[in-house]
Amino acid sequence: MNIEIANRLVALRKANGLSQEALAEKLGISRQAISKWERAEASPDTDNLMALAQLYGMTLDALLNTENDAYVLDGADTAQPEEEAPKKLPKTPLQKKADSMLKFPFPLVVVIVYLIFGFAGDIWHPSWLVFLLIPIYYHLAGALEIRSKKARLLAMPVPEVILLVYLLLGFLGGLWNPSWVIFLLIPLYYWIAACFYKPDQGKNDAPDVQK
Repeated sequence: MNIEIANRLVALRKANGLSQEALAEKLGISRQAISKWERAEASPDTDNLMALAQLYGMTLDALLNTENDAYVLDGADTAQPEEEAPKKLPKTPLQKKADSMLKFPFPLVVVIVYLIFGFAGDIWHPSWLVFLLIPIYYHLAGALEIRSKKARLLAMPVPEVILLVYLLLGFLGGLWNPSWVIFLLIPLYYWIAACFYKPDQGKNDAPDVQK
């Protein structure tokens, strides 16, 4: 990646009030990867370029256009030609699915199911566990909104699911011990996610963009 684009990435990050650590967290990559981009030692891959463009509210072409500083500052007093106004990236299928999930009245469904169990079967306990599905549902929807694969995996409601399974095994089967062992799956999951989806450490996954 040439030094002009590297300097542009630095200017965009600072103009949006982000530190390297904060930007890395939003993209689900390491701070070292951001540092290498900004020193022109490596290039962002296509997914990260698209994520940067969406984060800064501009098109991918505008992000990489080092000759037109009108797009550098987000919300600054620089004028942007109307015919080249920044456009948001189209939503991914997962993001569209998340939008549908957020529109669905899931809490109402949970309440109805709980009342049915209670009044029809007098199973007030442990049917109250269905309420734990609400945070799981919305945390899942939030994870699907994330473009970065690694960040999406790390945002999945794994701890909540493990807790629900543990309570079900305990209340329904009396298996409080040794079912507590399933909590060990939580750090195992995050370890596997961290190892399987390596953050961009400066590999030239995308070709350099020349002026």
